[in-house]
Order: sequence, then C-alpha cells, then structure tokens
Amino acid sequence: MNVTMEKLDKVKAELTITVPAEEFGEAMKKAYKAMLPKIKIPGFRPGKAPMAVVEKNYGPEVFYEDAANDLIFPNYIAAVKDLQEKDASFQPISRPEFDIDQIEKGKDFIFKAVVDTKQEIALGEYKGLEIQEIDGEVTDHEIDQYIDSSRDKHAEIAEVTDPTQELKNGDLSNINFVGKKDGVAFQGGTGNNYDLAIGSGQFIPGFEVQMIGMKLGETRNIELSFPEDYPAAELAGQPVVFEVTLNSFKSKTLPPVDEEFVKDVSEFNTVEEYRADIKQMLTTEKAAEIQNRYRAEAAQKVTEQTDVVAPESQVKAESENFMNDIRYQFSQQGIGLEQYLQLTNGKIEDVQAECDARAEGFVKQNLVFEAIAEKEGIEVSDEELDAEFDKLAEMYKQPVENVRNMFNAQGQTMMVKRNLLLDKVADFLIANAKIGPVAE
Repeated sequence: MNVTMEKLDKVKAELTITVPAEEFGEAMKKAYKAMLPKIKIPGFRPGKAPMAVVEKNYGPEVFYEDAANDLIFPNYIAAVKDLQEKDASFQPISRPEFDIDQIEKGKDFIFKAVVDTKQEIALGEYKGLEIQEIDGEVTDHEIDQYIDSSRDKHAEIAEVTDPTQELKNGDLSNINFVGKKDGVAFQGGTGNNYDLAIGSGQFIPGFEVQMIGMKLGETRNIELSFPEDYPAAELAGQPVVFEVTLNSFKSKTLPPVDEEFVKDVSEFNTVEEYRADIKQMLTTEKAAEIQNRYRAEAAQKVTEQTDVVAPESQVKAESENFMNDIRYQFSQQGIGLEQYLQLTNGKIEDVQAECDARAEGFVKQNLVFEAIAEKEGIEVSDEELDAEFDKLAEMYKQPVENVRNMFNAQGQTMMVKRNLLLDKVADFLIANAKIGPVAE
C-alpha cells in the first residue's frame, strides 16, 4: 500500500491510496468465493464454476464492487497510520469520503479519501479580555412584571354578552378578517373564527391596537402598513386594509395584589415577603443570565482573533442538529415547521441558512476553546465526569449506573466530557477577563 496526501485547504486533505495489483487480485478471488454459491452457469453444478469461466460469462467487473469494499477501509486505516508516523500532527476528524480512481483486473487499485483534519489554530490574546459590565440589579418594574404575569394566570375570564361593552387590551377575541391590498384580497390574509389575545403582539403592529373599542358583532376597517422587513416581498412596506369582524370576546379581570392573592400563589402571608422572595429569585436568574452573556461575549472575542476554519463536515452535522431542534420546538406547540412557514410566508431556505450560520459559529468557537484547553492544560477529571453523571441521574430520576450505560451505549459519554471541557474553558476566560466599563 502506498499513500500520498494533498492539502485541499486549511482542514480538508485528499489521500490517494494505491493498493498493489496482487492484493487487488486476492480481493477479487475472495469476492469470487463468496459469490460462487449464488452463481449459475450452464454446464456447471452450482458453486463449481471456475473463476475464469465466471469472468468470461459476466466479465471481471462482477467482482469489482465486493473487492473494493473489502480493500478500501482497511487500507485507509493503514494509510492514516503511515501518514501519522511521518507527521504526528495529522489527525482526521471526520468520516472520509471515498472515490475510486482506478479499478481493473491486473492493475493497481487506486482510490481517494477526502477527510477533514485537525488544524493548527493561531490563538490571539484570550486573557484579560475587556467585557462590558452588566447591571444585575432587579428593579421594582421587573418585580411588578413578574407579579402581573402571575395575576394574568389567575385572572377571571368571562364571556362578554353585553352589546355595549367595548373590547380592551388583554381581552381574548374571536374574529373573522380579510386583508386587502388595493381592494384585492391577498394570499394568507384571510381567517375565520381566529382567536386573538389583544396586546399579545401576534399580528403586525397596529392591528390589535386599532381593534380596541370594538363591540360584539362590529365590523371595522383597519388601515396599516406591513413592516419593511416582512418576509413576503410583495407586501413588505405596503399599505393594506383589514376588514375585521368581532365574533365574540372574553374579558379578563386580574386579581388585586393583596394578602389573599399572595397566600393563593405563594407560601407567604404578606405582599412585602412575596416581593422580597421574587426579588431574590429574579436576582439569581439575572446573575446566571449575565454570566451566560459574559461567556458568549468572551467566546466571540477569542474566536474573532483566530484563523480558525469550521470544517464542512462538522458544520453540516451541527446545522442538522439545530434544524431538528427547531422542528421539535414547533411540534411541541402542535404545529409543523413547514406549516408555520406557510402561515408566515417564510422560506425553509432562510431557516436552513440561519442554522448553517449558527452551526459555523458554534463549531469555530468549540475548536478555539479546545485549542485554549490544550495550551492551558485544562482537562476534565474522572471526579468531575462522575459528578456530572450524578446530576444527569438526578435529572432523569434513574440510578447513575443506568444513565452511564445509556450514554455509553449511545456513544455520548465523550460528548458529556467535551461539554464539561468547554464549560471549564468558558469559566477560565471569565475568571481572567476584565469586567467593567470598557475603555472608549
């Protein structure tokens, strides 16, 4: 076996692997023996036709595919080891893509393998990163918003039957609507018996606001313009008229914030205790959110300072994961991604492009983090991995050994360890960052 390598770019390499003709001939004989029981040739009993006779009847090509399959992967592994003996830095990180260059009886078998390889990353300055400090103080307004959300969940909802009562913000309406541009109904602009919470922002800006004050059975023309960035190009920025009929609506009455309400929704007796508990909870949540934002900013800064390239194979895999996550999120809401895009005039190509962009950034960041870990000697200990599996066992409510076996069976234990490593690098960057007012 002989191998030569050509770097196609910073990460992709093409290996040309030559297998001697004698070895290819032996692989053809092996293929012949495996196929012989199934070969039927007049004048010979099943399984007794000589190889030369089989080749005369069917051509030697009949053995090529099986012979190639028998040779490709073992010789690829041997080729990688040979290259690594010459250059220890050569390290494939993706599944190879094979292509046959030459396959013919009596000649060398030649095939190519294209594979992504580990790259040398020139790191910039990753210690002393300047990060803008974020205020973690919880305001009274944020506490009020939380309480209002709780009040909304405990609101009394009543069907409105009084023909003089007007629709107000927060009410739950049921409407028919027809959208028209230049007097002609446009696609996707019609709906019947549609439930719309006023103030939810579900429709384009101005729609819900102009419905306020409507009465049962009333029909009203709502004039507005679509946003300039609306997905449907023919409607973006265009003035339209919606003819809206209020079929029915339900009013919401929020409970007052008093001791009775506090006792209903919490373990406390007074409004003051309830607000203090909310403040403490929001402070903890905000602190965690701020840390995540610091980590994201640090990751962006260190990645931008490098020459890292995102391997195509890894980007494709991560992009597929992101797309699957999006599909799952919509399925949890009882709607398919394609159905949602149809309703919003969106395009699957735009969603895919967004997933590709996110995946590229994600892969680059992880590769840079791994390079920093290698340079700084950051590792995940067995004790840290054990502690992580203890957390997972608690989350899944399963014995820790069952969880370990499940992850091992699915080949995901290394993924758990890798995620812990990336977290440790992020913590390292924040611990060594300068967090405060950034110099102009």
